[in-house]
Amino acid sequence: MNKRRSFLKNIPALVTLSWAGFPFPSFRDLRFQNPENKIQILDRETVFLNAPKQQAVRPVPDEFVFSQFSEIPEVPENISVDFEWKVETTATFPERSLNGFGALNEGIYADGKNILQIVATTPGEPDTKSGSPLYKNWYRVSNDYGTSFSEFRLITVQGNSPDTPIDGVKIGRNGYTIPFTSVIFKSRRGEIIVPIHLHPWDDEKKEIYNPADAYLFGDSGVLIGRWTPDFKDVIWDFGDWLRIDHRLSTRGLFEPSVAELTADGRFAMVMRGSNHTRPELPGYTWLSFSDDQCRTWSNPVPFTYSNGEHFYTPASCSTLFRSGKTAHLYWIGNLLTANSNGNNPRNPLVIGRVDETNFGLIKDTVVEIDHRHQASESGNVELSNYKVMEHAGRDEIVIALTRREAGKWAHAPSWYRIKLN
Repeated sequence: MNKRRSFLKNIPALVTLSWAGFPFPSFRDLRFQNPENKIQILDRETVFLNAPKQQAVRPVPDEFVFSQFSEIPEVPENISVDFEWKVETTATFPERSLNGFGALNEGIYADGKNILQIVATTPGEPDTKSGSPLYKNWYRVSNDYGTSFSEFRLITVQGNSPDTPIDGVKIGRNGYTIPFTSVIFKSRRGEIIVPIHLHPWDDEKKEIYNPADAYLFGDSGVLIGRWTPDFKDVIWDFGDWLRIDHRLSTRGLFEPSVAELTADGRFAMVMRGSNHTRPELPGYTWLSFSDDQCRTWSNPVPFTYSNGEHFYTPASCSTLFRSGKTAHLYWIGNLLTANSNGNNPRNPLVIGRVDETNFGLIKDTVVEIDHRHQASESGNVELSNYKVMEHAGRDEIVIALTRREAGKWAHAPSWYRIKLN
C-alpha cells in the first residue's frame, strides 16, 4: 500500500473542521496593508464583457511579449494519435489561455536555444466533465529558439508504456494534465519541474473517482524531466500523487503550482481546493511540501498568511512565481473577504510576496490587481486563467486575462503592468 492510500485509510470516518484545526477567517483579518515599498500597478487596460468590439483597445506592451523566448509555431487544433480513435483535440483555449504572448505559464520551458513545449489533448471536448478526465500530455522540442520543432511525443514516464504513460493513468479510462497557469522551471539540481493533476480512477466502482459527487475530483503531483545529453529529448520521471480527503476539499486538489525554496531547498506546492456541494466548509488554497525533489509530498494544509492567519479563496487557479529580477517569490490568485461557494467569486485578483522561511503570504505586501466593477459586472465575474509575462530587463511583469461571466468572454484581454518590490 502506498503512502497516499495508507494516509487515506487512517482518516477517521467523521471529519470536522475543529478536528482538522482549520479555522474560519474573520473579516477583520483580511484588510490589506501596503507599505511604501509595495508592489505597484503601473498601468492597466480593462476590457469588460459589454464593451463594443469596435472599441479601441491597447494591446499588451510589446516589451513584455516574447521577452523570455521567441515566438513559436502555433499548436494545431487537432493532432493524430496512435489510439483507436486516431485524432484528439488540443486544449489551447485561445479566448482564455491567451497563447502567443510568450508567457511564463504557457506550457513552455526555455533553456537557451532549447525549448520544451507541453500540450494537453483529449478525444472529447476540453474542459468538460466528459472530456477533461481523458486528458493526456504531449511534448515537442526545439533546438533553435523555437524556429523548428520535433513532432509531438506522448509523455511517458521511464519504465511505463504508452497505454499507462504515468502511474494512475490508463489511456481511454482516465487521464491527467498540466495546469496552464503554473510555471515550468528548472530546479537547482537541473531537473525540469512540471506540475500536473490527475483524474483518479475508482477501482471499486470502475469509474472516475468522485467521492463527494462534486463535478470532478483531482490529485496533484509533479512530472520531473531531464534533457538527454544532446538536448533532443527529455527523460521523464514521477514520484507519487497527493490526495486530500474529500471532506476537507470536495473536489480534491487541482491546478498545482510549485516553487523551490531558497531557505531550505524544499519545494512548496499550492493547489486549488473546493467546497462545492459543501458550502459550510471554508474555501482554501492548499499547501504541501516536498523534501525529496518533488517525488513525494506532505499532507496538505491551508495556505495562509505568514503570520498564521487564514484567508479564503474560491476554487480557482493560483500561481507561485519567482522573479528573475528581484529573486523574491510571489503568489497570484483570488483572495476573498468572505467564504467562497465553489468556484465563486473569482474576484478580486491579488499579488503578494511569499515568506519562504515561515511559509505564507506576507499580508502587508498584498496588492489588489483588479476587482469586480459594480457598474459593469456581477459578483461572479471571473478574473482568472491569467498569463504572466516578465520584462527581460526590469523588475516588472504584465498579467493578462480575459474577463468571463456566465460562460461568456470579453472580446479582448485585460492587462496589468506591475512593478515588483
